Amino acid sequence: MKETRTITCYETDAAKKLKPFAFMNLAQELANRDAQRLGFGYDQLIAMDTIWVLSRMEVHYLRAPEWRETVVMDTWHKGEEGIFSLRDFLIRNEDSTQDLVKATSSWLIINTGSRRIQRPKNLFDPLTHPVRPVHHALEAPCGKIPVPEKGLKLTEQKKVHYADIDFNLHANNARYMEWAMDCLETELVTTRTVASFRINFNTEARLSDTIDLYVAETTPLIRYVEGMKGGKSVFQAEVTFRES
Repeated sequence: MKETRTITCYETDAAKKLKPFAFMNLAQELANRDAQRLGFGYDQLIAMDTIWVLSRMEVHYLRAPEWRETVVMDTWHKGEEGIFSLRDFLIRNEDSTQDLVKATSSWLIINTGSRRIQRPKNLFDPLTHPVRPVHHALEAPCGKIPVPEKGLKLTEQKKVHYADIDFNLHANNARYMEWAMDCLETELVTTRTVASFRINFNTEARLSDTIDLYVAETTPLIRYVEGMKGGKSVFQAEVTFRES
């Protein structure tokens, strides 16, 4: 599913480049519409007391889209791998001659009552669950992010507020990436551009929860961020910055 849009001021940073969590906002909305079009979107799932939740995402910025730039966004369902449903994203320039952002994501279906994972094959007929075969933005799915052996430091605590919550009654996936970026050093985020990031969602964060945010410098240009709640991992993120 393709969509042409213009990058807005509130989606960009001080350098007028698309913020990581703004990309995630754009991606999830396009994914919602495409899944709905294909017959396995929010309306179809909620009728079965189930919802989609994002589990993992990896994003590569070849060149960050900029304020006022018109881009073409594309997304497609790639089928299943175990309990995950895979979906890729691609952003190109206006005439589709240059790839700007490539991403892959892994989604889970959970029951709204039990919060247990449901297998897509038990809910959908494969013949009505179409995929775009042998086509990848990023070929390998996002894997588990390893925890650094040392260097983790508590940087701040984040209380989950009304503004963080979506209609699934938990903090929206893009908020986690926003929290992660806000933890990083001012000099780093204002003098370097993001080359790539990946994020794992491990546990739901709900209204009024307090999330402890830890950061580790794994290399001069890579930061690991983990959110913890009561000693349990809520999310892990890894952000890689460009040399210059």
